[in-house]
Amino acid sequence: MSPTETIPVPLRIAQRAGLTPEATAVRAAEGELTYRQFDRRARAVAEELRAAGAGPEDTVLLGVRRGVHWAVGLLGIWYAGAAPLLADLDAPDERLRTLLEAAGTRHAVARDTYAAAMLQRRTGRELFWASTTTGALTTTATPTVAARPPADVAPGSLAYVLFTSGSTGLPKPVAIGHAGLAAQVRTLAERYALTAEDAVLQFAAPAFDVSLEEALPTWCTGGTAVFVADNVLSPAELEPFLAEQRISVVNLPTPYWAQWAKDLERAPRPLPDALRRVVIGSDAGRTADLLNWAAAGHPPVVSCYGLTESTITAASYEPGPAELAAFAGDELIPLGEPLKGVRAYVLDEELREAPPGAAGELYLAGSCLARGYHGRPALTCERFVADPFADAPGERMYRTGDRVTRTPGGPLVFLGRADDQVKIRGHRVELKEVEAAVAAHPDVVDVVARAVAAADGPQLAAWAAVAPGSTLTPDALRGHLLAKVPGYLVPAVVTLMERLPRTPGGKLDPRALPAPAPR
Repeated sequence: MSPTETIPVPLRIAQRAGLTPEATAVRAAEGELTYRQFDRRARAVAEELRAAGAGPEDTVLLGVRRGVHWAVGLLGIWYAGAAPLLADLDAPDERLRTLLEAAGTRHAVARDTYAAAMLQRRTGRELFWASTTTGALTTTATPTVAARPPADVAPGSLAYVLFTSGSTGLPKPVAIGHAGLAAQVRTLAERYALTAEDAVLQFAAPAFDVSLEEALPTWCTGGTAVFVADNVLSPAELEPFLAEQRISVVNLPTPYWAQWAKDLERAPRPLPDALRRVVIGSDAGRTADLLNWAAAGHPPVVSCYGLTESTITAASYEPGPAELAAFAGDELIPLGEPLKGVRAYVLDEELREAPPGAAGELYLAGSCLARGYHGRPALTCERFVADPFADAPGERMYRTGDRVTRTPGGPLVFLGRADDQVKIRGHRVELKEVEAAVAAHPDVVDVVARAVAAADGPQLAAWAAVAPGSTLTPDALRGHLLAKVPGYLVPAVVTLMERLPRTPGGKLDPRALPAPAPR
């Protein structure tokens, strides 16, 4: 491992600010920041957080939206030695309260006093907070008092916490360490061949760890992270922005890229000339889209696979001409090969390596692994298990729940899920969490959730047994859920029943479930 791989990311960004202080680090609708300005404003945030008592192993709610303030808040939390809690600010208040309680969060960053007061009102708790605007007045002139340097964070200390859907009905707080994050950022910067000349699109929502994959390798190599103000615009609407900002690298959800590929097939046109690489992930793509994209001469596509527990990306796939020509038809794009420092095992139920070509469950190991689930040691032990194939004792591997196969010398190929975890619009969703949300309604006495096929991809369906005499309707139940949980956890279709079909032993009989009720 090279020395730079062991330097924590915030310290590498601070070094970059010293090397190229006048280069542009951040560009957004509200303005730009040079690396010098970026560094100074982050130090001002760190000073306020330190004064409020935040430090190593403390989580700090990143309570700002995409753009300059998000960048400053993120780096400022790290400069204080603390760990950002990445959360969706559009989530229902009850959801935010649950996340802060689970993460033990007592601190936040916010734009100003009003924004901080709103966060405290929404979360129902006192938050010791720092402003992302405090340092704005000192970035164009020499500060009267020099801010302290960034905290010298230990490699094993907490880097950030991000929640994923939980199989117990509760969200799981994944704890990422600085050592794993540093190694991944270095590897991804090399994988995407990033340089100081790159302008990288900042597209992912702040509550997605892909937002970190877009920004951190960019800042560690001296490039510019360019925030798009609206990430729900269509691919055709995005193209003028890419051209205007001279974007060279984009990282997009696979379904969004697939929509782009199909649109370009219907209406062929050249893409912005600065665009040199497209990274896709968060869902399985189709080889037909990849073939059409390549045949049109568009920039190379790197398809990535990973989980929050593997520090964003664990494997990638970029086919050459021979591999493209070998695709027999419209199939799933392979997962590819593990990144440097990542070990991938295909194991059977007895944790033995599956023979080449045989199906097995994918386990990941190496520097990519998260520390575990924050404050959840039992759950950590369940999913992060001893690695019997490691060279050194004490190594762990993570059970992904994904069924894969691998031919000799070939890439990993995804076959499906080994459990009830599904992808809904790019979000990993545990069906048990959906069921827990539905069951929380006072009229619901029993519930089961499943993913069902739809024209635009998998969607959630729920069958719920309601109490006798209840006047609950499917739309009313969905409205209730929309106020409690994020939209991707709300079933698209709800079927209300007197009782769910169960075997004499009490187990659900899925074959006896009626077809999902039409909306």
